[in-house]
Amino acid sequence: MDIRGDVEHAIFSHGQWKARFRDFLNGKAGLDLSMVGETHDCVLGQWLDDGGRRMLSAADHAEACRLHARFHHVAGEIVHNIKQKDYQAARAAIAPAGSFDQASHALAAFLHKVVQRTVPRGADKASAAADRPGEAPASPPTA
Repeated sequence: MDIRGDVEHAIFSHGQWKARFRDFLNGKAGLDLSMVGETHDCVLGQWLDDGGRRMLSAADHAEACRLHARFHHVAGEIVHNIKQKDYQAARAAIAPAGSFDQASHALAAFLHKVVQRTVPRGADKASAAADRPGEAPASPPTA
């Protein structure tokens, strides 16, 4: 996978946590809360430990890891609130503009910025086409 695809998949996976928390708080689903605070067990954490370390500059990797850890810290606080039956605090954290949204948006925005800076527009399409034998690479955009 290319960096853009890796990052999009990881952001999507992280975005699913808000729905999981909401469904759990509304009694619609169970939730295994034990691994939420672990930064290395999720899709993005695994990518940061491997592909991200290779693809990103040291400074970008460090900032991505910091923002990712913040995301998991906030998610861990939500889990703590749920375990303490402080559902009001948990709901406030996952509300629009709550601490979960803030941490999630900061991480996603940074990763999108890094991808845009790292991958020239159209380069990922050309490399994907080059990986498929028998297909011509994407032509450059015309002005």
